[in-house]
Amino acid sequence: MNTDTLVTRALEGAQSMGAETEKIYLNDLDIMPCRGCKKFPAPGYCFFHDGMDQIYPILESVDALVIGAPAYFGTFSAQLKLVIDRSNCLADMTVLPNGKTTFKSRLEKKKKGIFIWVANISKNPDHALISMKIWSKHFVNVELIETLVVTDSDKGEGAENKIEYLEKAFDLGVLLGQSSSD
Repeated sequence: MNTDTLVTRALEGAQSMGAETEKIYLNDLDIMPCRGCKKFPAPGYCFFHDGMDQIYPILESVDALVIGAPAYFGTFSAQLKLVIDRSNCLADMTVLPNGKTTFKSRLEKKKKGIFIWVANISKNPDHALISMKIWSKHFVNVELIETLVVTDSDKGEGAENKIEYLEKAFDLGVLLGQSSSD
């Protein structure tokens, strides 16, 4: 409820800037885990067809993303982890001149994004933020312009009733709407 409310406020902020929005609940999609099939499906995406068939075209075509995730064991939900894992097919592995390996997104369209991480007990978002930054930059070609980290959503009436979080989420949506139209 906390995450959904804050994502809704961010989308309302983007809408106030003229953005068209759509909310997708990963929990409503049947997404299989990555099977590490060791074959690259290019020019397509994954060899397996499931709920990700709805996600891939969105990741390819949108101007901006609002990604909201509740904290689980210091990272995020299994549903988001499935999407991230199944995004392996969206990047090519590249060896840099110094010998290090990196990933380069196959998705040509650059996008802006915000990440909303909502925790009750977890207080350190570092693991979630690192994973989100890697996935955003290297796999889906998203520049994360801002992050809203909530670490006390269980206190009092919950984050969905805390005006400072609602205002911040709205303001981030406005920022996203402004920056994605540039």
